[in-house]
Amino acid sequence: MQLPRFLGLVDLAIATVVIGIVVLPARQMYAQAAAKGDDSAQFALALAEARTIAHPEDGGATSDFARRLGEAAFKDWAVEVAVHGAERAKASPSGWRALLAASVAYVDKIDVIPALDYANRALAACHAQTAACPSWEEIRMSLYQKHLDAGVQSGIDPHHNPKGFRAAGEAGLRTIRLKTTEKETSSVGNGSGGSSQTPSPTP
Repeated sequence: MQLPRFLGLVDLAIATVVIGIVVLPARQMYAQAAAKGDDSAQFALALAEARTIAHPEDGGATSDFARRLGEAAFKDWAVEVAVHGAERAKASPSGWRALLAASVAYVDKIDVIPALDYANRALAACHAQTAACPSWEEIRMSLYQKHLDAGVQSGIDPHHNPKGFRAAGEAGLRTIRLKTTEKETSSVGNGSGGSSQTPSPTP
C-alpha cells in the first residue's frame, strides 16, 4: 500500500495517539496526603508553613515548622526549612530560635557536626539578643550545646555507636540529683510548711 505524499508514518502515529486519548477512558488517579496524622495534625503543619511564608524573618515560626516536619518524619525537609529560615532571620531578635531548630533538625538525622555548628551559632545569637533570649532558654541551650560538644569531641560515630555517643555527651556534664525532704509543721504563729531540696552531685 502506497501512502499519499502528504501523509507520512509520523502523521499516522500522532493520529493514533490522539484517537487513543479521545476514545479510551481516563485513567484513575489516587492521591493522599504525604504527611501522616489526623486532620488536626495536617492542618497544624500547613498553618506552621503558612506562618513561615507570611513572616519569613520570624525565627519562632521557622522553629515551629521545622519541629513539626521532624515529628512528621520529613527530616531532610526540616533541615532545609530551618537552615534557610535561619538565614532569613539572622537580623531578627528571634533568629537564635531558627538556628537552634537547624541544630535539632541535624541531630534528628544524626548529623552531629553541623548540629554542633548551629548550636554554637544559636548560643552566640542568644548572647547577642539578651532581651529576646530569656535566661532559662540560654541555660537549656547551653546544656544542649555542651552535651553535643562532648559527644563530638569523643570522636564516637553516633551512626555506629549511638549509646556510646550519648554516654560521652552525658559524661561532659556534671549530673546533679535533687534529694527532696519534706517537713511539714503546723504553727498558728507563722503557718509555715515546706520542703527543702539538697542537691547532691553524682559521679
